[in-house]
Amino acid sequence: MTHTITIIGGGASGTLLAIQLLRQAQQPLHIYLVEQNGAVGRGVAYGTQSEVHRLNVPANNMSAYPDQPSHFHEWLDAQGYAYAANEFVPRMIYAKYLRAQLDETIAAHPGAIELIHDQAIDMEITPPASSLQDAGSPAHEAIPVLVALASGRTLSSQQAVLAFGNFLPPQPRFLGAQAAAAPKYFGNPWQADLASRIAPQDRVLVIGMGLTAVDTLLSLHAQQYQGALYAISTHGWWPAVHKLGHSYADFSAELASCTTAAQMLAVVRRHLRAAEAQGSNWRAVIDSLRPSTQALWQQLPPAEKQRFMRHLRRLWDVSRHRMPPECAGVLDAMHSTSQLHSLAGRISEISVAEDTFQVVYHNRNGVQQLSVDAVINCMGSESTLARLDSPLVQNLLSKQLIQPDALHQGMAAQADGMLGPRLYTLGTALKGILWESTAMPEIRAQAQQLASLLLS
Repeated sequence: MTHTITIIGGGASGTLLAIQLLRQAQQPLHIYLVEQNGAVGRGVAYGTQSEVHRLNVPANNMSAYPDQPSHFHEWLDAQGYAYAANEFVPRMIYAKYLRAQLDETIAAHPGAIELIHDQAIDMEITPPASSLQDAGSPAHEAIPVLVALASGRTLSSQQAVLAFGNFLPPQPRFLGAQAAAAPKYFGNPWQADLASRIAPQDRVLVIGMGLTAVDTLLSLHAQQYQGALYAISTHGWWPAVHKLGHSYADFSAELASCTTAAQMLAVVRRHLRAAEAQGSNWRAVIDSLRPSTQALWQQLPPAEKQRFMRHLRRLWDVSRHRMPPECAGVLDAMHSTSQLHSLAGRISEISVAEDTFQVVYHNRNGVQQLSVDAVINCMGSESTLARLDSPLVQNLLSKQLIQPDALHQGMAAQADGMLGPRLYTLGTALKGILWESTAMPEIRAQAQQLASLLLS
């Protein structure tokens, strides 16, 4: 009997899972790979068509396969791209790489993958009547997963995987209804025509100062935008800049006995001082934690995870999720000419009158006001499931087939991605469970491990 699996989401995580399933399969296998946007292998992360948007991991650590660490760089060489192993490659090239891996897999396994350009809107996991169940057949064969598509088609499979990736940013509570409906409020910072819809002299506010905000500013710069730019976040911190060439010994064993975030922070700070004394770099200290971050996160009690989220999350984000020097150079140039203004503060209200946004925010000096012509929401992916504009997610919640995790960072799941009988996930949805679950080194490992679990 053919083993059938439905993967909902054709971004990087869904694509890598499909590839791993066919690499590991020892029996007839059929995969439905459902992607509503049609661009399989891209997703939000790699869907950009701009050369200025770069990977924030060097090429030598972006292989699609855990057991072939140099694969991506070798592919670059074979395709005639002149990038060194430690360079930060444009993400649009990485999208081509992922699609090339999928195409090669499809060619090697004719008919095994069906690419479906459609939207999954509902799901049923229905046990059969006891009189129809063959006591000698495996349970995963007897209980199908039925996935309803917007087109009216229904897919039947033994298992399903939610490979959603990133969603649009949350709509801020401080944003008035008229402002949210204004033509130059951009709730989707990744829309392809965003930069072209902003006039060259418009005053623009970017909400958030993470990597999405960096991408947005790079896009405007590439369009030769001339107006004033304002970026705001609570602390006013941009992502740190990569500085390669340093190393630091693994000290995760010292953290294994820590039961509070404060204890962990004290140990890390001690090693930051030691690295500086040794002529290393603080970045190497953070990077040395990469292999053990998931285990360290899982050992923290729930209250300590909440404390980390309140007090240390932003510091971790800017230290861990860094930007390439090429990107930092553009931002530095914009700062030096006073085109870009970085603000620390909390927005309390955004209203609109006569096509001008009035922004009220609070900082150390009290209440401040700012008038701009456009607002771009770069607050990051919405992670609260109940707020997602997704029929499938809402239907799964109503049927209790999925639940939010305790931190509302994604879905309640086992560490291996299991959500419930015959339903699994990987990648961003596991952030609350694993914390380190959004970058390629983690996603490729999850894809390999989940494929083995599904096929077993």
